[in-house]
Amino acid sequence: MLAVLLLTGCGGEQSVEAEQQESAIPVRVAAVEKGALADTVIITGKLEALDMANVVPGGQGGKVYSVNVKVGDKVAKGQTLVTLEHTSMAASVQQAEQGVVQAQAALEIAGITYEQVVANYKRGKQLFESGAIPVAGPSGFESAYEIPYKQAKIDYEQIKPAMVANAKAALAMVREQYNNAFIKSPISGVVTAVNVHPGELASAGSPTPVVSVVNLGKVVVKATVTEEQINKLQQGQEVPVLVGAVSTEPLTGVITTIALAADANSKAYPIKVQLDNPEQLLKPGMFAEVQIKSNQQETLLMPREAVVKTGDKDTVWVVNDNQVTTREVTVGNNDGENIQIIEGLQESEQVVVSGQNMLQENDTVEIKS
Repeated sequence: MLAVLLLTGCGGEQSVEAEQQESAIPVRVAAVEKGALADTVIITGKLEALDMANVVPGGQGGKVYSVNVKVGDKVAKGQTLVTLEHTSMAASVQQAEQGVVQAQAALEIAGITYEQVVANYKRGKQLFESGAIPVAGPSGFESAYEIPYKQAKIDYEQIKPAMVANAKAALAMVREQYNNAFIKSPISGVVTAVNVHPGELASAGSPTPVVSVVNLGKVVVKATVTEEQINKLQQGQEVPVLVGAVSTEPLTGVITTIALAADANSKAYPIKVQLDNPEQLLKPGMFAEVQIKSNQQETLLMPREAVVKTGDKDTVWVVNDNQVTTREVTVGNNDGENIQIIEGLQESEQVVVSGQNMLQENDTVEIKS
């Protein structure tokens, strides 16, 4: 009988444990931990091309001979966009080149003449000083040898070099005028506007550029931040940038410029955030949201899902030895994932984050991963 009673007792304990396991409510839990919320500020702005050029004619401009690009064309730095009439300027260049050649030839001839006069001057001076040749006094030597020597010297060292310099300057001027007839792109990029046609007059003083070119390989967001935010930013800092017209997911931008002084009118601090744009999907003028995050002071945190509203109170289910009890808590800010705990919990305590709607006070729970 004793053996039967012992066996019955063991079976009873196992049965109770089995019943408890079967009645345990499955929940997911999380530990209360120290940490800091990410403080996110949304700054709005518009996209601009990092590099753009409104191309205008050089010099005085002129009549348009040909337009060599159209909107949407990719162009390289130095590529000719528009050509002005240049036939007469080409002739002027040739004429100026001949002027340089003639001036240089005159200088060479003056050099030869100068060498001959120098040799003659030295020989005459020696003969005069030795009395070997009859010369009518010093004035005769001066007119026969010294004056021709000085004239040849001035001609070779001053007059003819000045003529060469003037000819080269004239050539440089007409070459510049000729080169101005070929309006070239100062950057590589994409043509966004063409404002002239063949036969029209392209003026250097016009407020409208003949062609506009933008480099869309990189774009920037121009935005402003407050004085409370400016010192939380660093040059080179990566920040998420949401461009809703292109993607529902934020892109990665880099803060490249942070103003050292506030704008005089808005009192805000301008910044620039640069974005890579290899596929050129980002276009100037698109609306962008820059998400700037900074960590707040460290506090106790738990997942926001753990909080249960009971009337006007915030409560959580605390797990201890697989049993749950409710506890009122005071909470602070949240970042959408975690929430600050001001009062009511201690670090490392476990709270239920899933399955709370099935719980009652002192229920037994089974923790699921």
